Amino acid sequence: MAQPIYNSVGSGLIDKAMNNGSRSGSKAGIAGLGPAAMVSQWEEDGWRQQRTPGSYECWTFDVLDALGNGASVSFFDGLYFHPKYLREESRFYRSGSHLRVKNVRPQSLASFYPAVAISLFQGGRRIAHAVNVYPPGSFRGEQGSPEVAIGPNRITLRQDGTFGLQMRAYPTDRSMAGPKARLDQMMFAELTFRPKLPGVLHSQSLRPNVDDGARHTWVVAAPLCEVTGRIQQVNLRDDTLALDLPVQANGFHDHIFGGSGICRRIKRIIRGHAVGDNWAIAWNHAVGNRCDGQTDSICLFETDMQPLIIMHPQVEVIQRNTSHFLVPYPAQLSMHGSDLRGNAIELLVKHHDVLEAGPGLVRSTCSVQLTTRGKNRFIGMGLLETNSTRSVGLPIISDWASRSIIRIEADDPLWRL
Repeated sequence: MAQPIYNSVGSGLIDKAMNNGSRSGSKAGIAGLGPAAMVSQWEEDGWRQQRTPGSYECWTFDVLDALGNGASVSFFDGLYFHPKYLREESRFYRSGSHLRVKNVRPQSLASFYPAVAISLFQGGRRIAHAVNVYPPGSFRGEQGSPEVAIGPNRITLRQDGTFGLQMRAYPTDRSMAGPKARLDQMMFAELTFRPKLPGVLHSQSLRPNVDDGARHTWVVAAPLCEVTGRIQQVNLRDDTLALDLPVQANGFHDHIFGGSGICRRIKRIIRGHAVGDNWAIAWNHAVGNRCDGQTDSICLFETDMQPLIIMHPQVEVIQRNTSHFLVPYPAQLSMHGSDLRGNAIELLVKHHDVLEAGPGLVRSTCSVQLTTRGKNRFIGMGLLETNSTRSVGLPIISDWASRSIIRIEADDPLWRL
């Protein structure tokens, strides 16, 4: 792997940015708030330490304003769309190893693929992207705590109840020859997510279980947040800013984890959310021959109201598109159900523009309309995400995915910035 470009000039600009973040309180820890209180309030959002072949755990923080400016940040204990990880999982089950579970190869475990990913959006399109995988064992956390760290990247739960995100990553550019690692640049993010609702609000199955016995869970941790901060992209060659984007908008945070491959024996998972000033909507739909609506749901969260959760709604995908990486995603999605009082609930989701499409993922903007409790309506813009790893094993797509991922070595300067 080529060595990254790093010099004292570049480090000065980065140190200045980090010091500014520190003075604003972005590095505050949990001092003053007892660990027991933290565990009781956010335990469901905490680390599960998945240790079976193909397992994964991911914390995602999304923020997007009305102009299409924002970001999506993810922390992975097991990068579930890594081509090598998918091959190892397939090898494990194909060889029948799961029937005797001994001599499991480290390459088939989540701890071998700790990673961070960030996508930056401006004007409704992705302008910067990074997926960095760290050496095995680089993930740090405590079971039951949402505070995690991967190399120099961390999620901190502060004493004022906010989540602080600190992130640094080498980006990749897309060219005619495919993804190109930009080791002469660095993305730097300092974000604060301030939940408007207390504690974890909902947890359910992400997708149906299959015969491997693994469970898959979706934790809607902080569906309604105020987000502030800044994301920068620095040219390390000459110590100049290639990008400086302040962030101030509403945000959403969820957490998924599972004991085997995220899309093992199903086709895809469609989930999304829309966030207003005092409400948030989230939905989930798994597609596959064995799904039958077992885990489909509509979730409505409002300030000063109990969450409204509709399980097993009737789902209809009106139309389906396919990305360049062979990931099918809906152009329109409708979900129908009823609450405990018999009031009809209707959710309509219409695809607008693709924000980003890669191996195993399509993320797009969408319009959302939820009608509930008679004629109450919630209307807004949101994010629609489709995960499908079925095509990542194809040679061309697998090669593209591998080249999109930058491996961070233990002696990389990124650790010391």
